[in-house]
Amino acid sequence: MFEDLIPFYPLVTPFLLVLFRVAGVLAVAPFFDTNAIPMQVRALLALVMTFCIWQVVPPPPPAAVVPVNLIGVVVAVAGELTVGLVIGLMASIVFAGFRAGAYLISQQMGFALATIYDPAFDSQSTVIEQLAFWLALMVFLAMGGHREILSAVVYSYQTVPMGEGGLSADAMLGAVFGCLAAVYHAAIRIAMPALVTFFTATLTTGLMSRSMPQMNLMTIGISVNLIVGFLMVSVGIVSWAAVSRDSFHSLAAAIARLLNL
Repeated sequence: MFEDLIPFYPLVTPFLLVLFRVAGVLAVAPFFDTNAIPMQVRALLALVMTFCIWQVVPPPPPAAVVPVNLIGVVVAVAGELTVGLVIGLMASIVFAGFRAGAYLISQQMGFALATIYDPAFDSQSTVIEQLAFWLALMVFLAMGGHREILSAVVYSYQTVPMGEGGLSADAMLGAVFGCLAAVYHAAIRIAMPALVTFFTATLTTGLMSRSMPQMNLMTIGISVNLIVGFLMVSVGIVSWAAVSRDSFHSLAAAIARLLNL
């Protein structure tokens, strides 16, 4: 029975390899990996994207397309999945920087203990974290980041042809360091103005407490931190959008370096 399917292997195997590269991206990339999109929809989306990309990718040598045994198929699929996961993680990890910076602000405001359930990611987070994430996601979509991710998948075949076994260790290590730098850069730019303001407010409250010992520092300090936090969040939303834009530009440059584009 399987011998009758051998003539179809040159068509089925490339489609399968492209499918796993696309599925790796959709598994971890922002906007695509939320629970708001049902698993059935994501599977159908992966099939549709695979059908479109499969038509335009450059054909690799036949020996790389059709593995001769099960081990070859597993190695080829693992390589394709690795490429997709790396591209998706590079985009997803930048959002972790926004949430980390927003968490520092929430901690200073006293919101770190008041977490709420986020059904989109099946986790607990603060209100400020969710605000920063959804703001960054809106900027990401407005800049066409979702299209850039899919374009990166298409152009990745120029650097890593189908069935070649994935990215090199040096390229993946460079991608990891580039993503970590982007995370810290985004988190510091979001949290630093608020943290400096919190420090100034705490120092001022402490000086006032020393000059007027009858003042209840604990009560006043909590109220001051809340007021300062809300003011900084209200004023800083515009700058958060600018930080998101710069971070996504850096992300696009990092993906281009990874794929030698």
